[in-house]
Amino acid sequence: MKKSQILSSACLMVALAAPAFAQDPVTVAFAGAKLTDPFMVALTGMITEQAKSQNANLLAPTNANGDAAQQFNDIQTLLTKSPGAMIIAPVDGEAIVPAIKAANEAGVPVIVVDAAPTGGDIAMVIRADNYGMGVSACNEMGKRLGGKGTVLDLQGALTSTNARDRTNGFGECMAQKFPDIEVLQRPTDWDMAKATDALQIVVSTGELDGVYIASDYFLPGVAKVLQDANRWVPVGTEGHVTLIGIDGNPDALKAIRDGFQDATVSQPVDLYAQYSIHYSLTSAAKTDVAEGETDHGSIISRNEFGSLSDALPAPLVTKDNVDDPNLWGNH
Repeated sequence: MKKSQILSSACLMVALAAPAFAQDPVTVAFAGAKLTDPFMVALTGMITEQAKSQNANLLAPTNANGDAAQQFNDIQTLLTKSPGAMIIAPVDGEAIVPAIKAANEAGVPVIVVDAAPTGGDIAMVIRADNYGMGVSACNEMGKRLGGKGTVLDLQGALTSTNARDRTNGFGECMAQKFPDIEVLQRPTDWDMAKATDALQIVVSTGELDGVYIASDYFLPGVAKVLQDANRWVPVGTEGHVTLIGIDGNPDALKAIRDGFQDATVSQPVDLYAQYSIHYSLTSAAKTDVAEGETDHGSIISRNEFGSLSDALPAPLVTKDNVDDPNLWGNH
């Protein structure tokens, strides 16, 4: 179902008031993917803070260093400590399924954050509304280009739900609202070299007015290619390439402050942390959560793999709000 169809349907308001728990705090485990990027560092820190504020007993978070096999072992170790619920930030949405099933067999409810696994029994998947992020990026790009021009879409790995949603949201919005903008789509598999090679070819052989970056992770490479082409110039300067990204990492926020990147759509990491702990507590208390509109501006629905998913809203960041302390890239 498309996001527009979900939003137009009559949805049930979900009350997310804190459930009544036993006197002893619920023990929650967190299996992290890696601590080599600012996003996961911020998420781990915010989950730790939210556990304290929501009276959960958080076990020491684990760090898989980007290794799916290590994450499986981490989860097996965490399960020996009998947590009341487990939060997982998967290294790989498919490779994580056996670990989720191990938690299922142990009777430990699983909350997944950021990526949607392809199987297993999951109490809640907490993600940004990635389709909506693509739409926000499209609207900002279309407005800044005046509805005309050529835009390169540096896609992520289209095997991932997040990348597909970001591409579909951007592309469908562009086709519907800005038909005079030509969109060139290039898959990158989240690989910096593929992203920079694609940009290098386009910028050297044809017209280029804008770049939609499926992840701000690509920004250093994008900046280098545009510098070499004498196109890394401030917003409003002749030759500027309009840059709209996704994620809102520190590099992107600095580039916006410095005037070289126009905007980004920030991942709502503060909400990821808040609702990771919240749903850990509700699932441990066996509290049912219904599909429909929530009281925090999102929609809960079944994703393509059959799991409940809370699609959290993500803010558009421009020079006007880049210093907002709630943005994870400012932590």
